[in-house]
Amino acid sequence: MRTSSRGCDSRRQAILLLRGSRERLPLPPSDAALAQRIHREAVVWKGYLDHVIGRYSKTPLNRLDPDVLAALRAGAAQLLVMRVPSHAAVSATVDAHGRRKTMGLVNAVLRKVAAHSDEPELPLHIRYSHPKVLVEGWLSIFGEERTRRLLEWNNTAPELGGYAFGGRPEGFQRGRFLEEYGTIPRKGVFSPPEGFYLQDESAAIVGRGMADLPGSPVLEIGAAPGGKTAHLQRKGPVFSMDPSLRRMKRWGENCRRLHWEDSLPLIAEVEALPFSTLFQKVVVDAPCSNTGVYRRRYDARWNWTPELSSTMAGIQGSILQNASLAVAPGGCLVYSTCSLEPEENMEVVQRFESSHGEFTRIPFPGPSELVDGNGTLSYFPPDAGIDGLFAAAWRKTGQIS
Repeated sequence: MRTSSRGCDSRRQAILLLRGSRERLPLPPSDAALAQRIHREAVVWKGYLDHVIGRYSKTPLNRLDPDVLAALRAGAAQLLVMRVPSHAAVSATVDAHGRRKTMGLVNAVLRKVAAHSDEPELPLHIRYSHPKVLVEGWLSIFGEERTRRLLEWNNTAPELGGYAFGGRPEGFQRGRFLEEYGTIPRKGVFSPPEGFYLQDESAAIVGRGMADLPGSPVLEIGAAPGGKTAHLQRKGPVFSMDPSLRRMKRWGENCRRLHWEDSLPLIAEVEALPFSTLFQKVVVDAPCSNTGVYRRRYDARWNWTPELSSTMAGIQGSILQNASLAVAPGGCLVYSTCSLEPEENMEVVQRFESSHGEFTRIPFPGPSELVDGNGTLSYFPPDAGIDGLFAAAWRKTGQIS
């Protein structure tokens, strides 16, 4: 039985996405959603899918034609993760691949994958599709049971939600920690109402906590695309700085949509602050390894290397040092990441404090159950039910001028 052209088109779009193509086929919303779902599951589960595909492909995966490998991953994701019936998944994916010379290969391998029996004793990094060395590090920090829960959590699709600065969309359900935060159903194309900003509740907690700390005006470092600005600008003037023109274009779109009237965008590197002004509050949203937000940035895990956290920690320390120079006496400094790695979080904090006695750590203003004994926002995502973010805050000695 042949599949419909629409079913093939959604698979073809998924294959294009897996190849890194920016081409977008003219699909109806339901087919576009299916293509995106196949793409997401194929990326998230790539390690596990490649393990299974490798059992049935006579050609090593690194020697397969990229379009063939993308088709095999798309088909295996449907069969092993989404549990699409084999006749539909195999037929539609083979037709979507469409290359006569290799259609037989794709068909043969996928039919074997469809009959695959799961292996109960797979190592965690294969079973849950994460880099091996990263999982080994988490095992040493969290232990096996908590690591398994974290891996499972990372592979789930996140809820759609946002912070209601204004209107609340239909189906709004209050979040876990914030009254103004809520989740909404995923139904078709979502058009946010006036004043509604899409973000995870963890980002809203950090943004609101930053805003609740005293001090104005604010220098915001790492501002794009504006998730923290949305909260900060409600309390006074904000100078929102980011080195990326592309990301600041998104900041500008959010600024216009949400009517930020007291925010000034700046495109600049923190290594060379474009002014000598001191600020009553400086907040740093530092670049990081993203290990706390793998649910949303589902391709980020495959960029992780053993050197990444170490490299990030060096960059983070440099940014924090430069940011501290812009804090006025009596003012506040805030540091945040979306990483779970101690090397990027408490170790950066402790190194900064060892050479900056003029800064005294103060409790970050977040929900009490998420703030640890060090006064930092630090928690285990599966326990909290939100993405993993970290934040620390200090006050600089002296009187606010």
